[in-house]
Amino acid sequence: MGVVELTEENIEQFADYLTEDIAENIGRTFYSGLIISDDQNVPKAGIVWEYKNMLNDSDKESKIVWLKADDEQSFMDLFEAYGKAIKLEGIVKSNFVLPAKTSKDLKMMLKEKGFTVDLMEGDKITARLSEMAKISAFNRITISEAIMPLRSATQRAFSTAISKTLVQGHYGTCEDLAYLPRLYFENDVSCYAEIDGQITGLLLLHKTPSGKLELVLMFASGKESVRLLPQMIKQSLESAYECYEPETEIIIDRHDYASLALGEKLLPSGFGIPVYTGSREET
Repeated sequence: MGVVELTEENIEQFADYLTEDIAENIGRTFYSGLIISDDQNVPKAGIVWEYKNMLNDSDKESKIVWLKADDEQSFMDLFEAYGKAIKLEGIVKSNFVLPAKTSKDLKMMLKEKGFTVDLMEGDKITARLSEMAKISAFNRITISEAIMPLRSATQRAFSTAISKTLVQGHYGTCEDLAYLPRLYFENDVSCYAEIDGQITGLLLLHKTPSGKLELVLMFASGKESVRLLPQMIKQSLESAYECYEPETEIIIDRHDYASLALGEKLLPSGFGIPVYTGSREET
């Protein structure tokens, strides 16, 4: 068995094994991955994780976002290599969230490696663009001139807005928001709010390689925030409907209060897929 560290240089070789949406993350700041391969360089197990709390004073953690193993020995070899990798970064806790449908065989192996394992509803909910376009609540919302597509912002204004957002502690779903290039986001669908020449709100969406739209960041500050957020949401949905097929899926990760409230308001009957989630302390 051989251990391969995933990099931008070799990811194409393993993209089919990981799936294209997971493979896209290799090369991003705070993302790492390993593959266990046999003597013929055929993948037998793999793991991709994201480092958390790397930019603040909190304990450093790892969040496993993808995991696969063909057999128990490959799994054991994989976690031996994973343990060595995270030790170098000073990680004190490992967490995971994995789809229950494809992770049943991993449940017992994770427990044997010291993880707690619970079955619960996932934070991510998905809806088709056509479903969201029919939400009646948007009929009462008028989009003001303060709301503009992201393509209209200068690079300097965008960078300044991201910096201010981070200073206020808002990262959206991306720990590496400060390092993501502007083109990571859909500039025709994402939008911002500008008051008195300053960007006071951002709604950023990313298109995955599989064609889904993910809500990455939804944030507005100042006394106008309550009024501007619904307008930005409507602006992005209308723009997306012009650019994408009605069957395009939009993913909302209910990672904080704002996204949770959005999910309950727009998709009150929406449920996340069943997931296995758990953690273990690292020594």
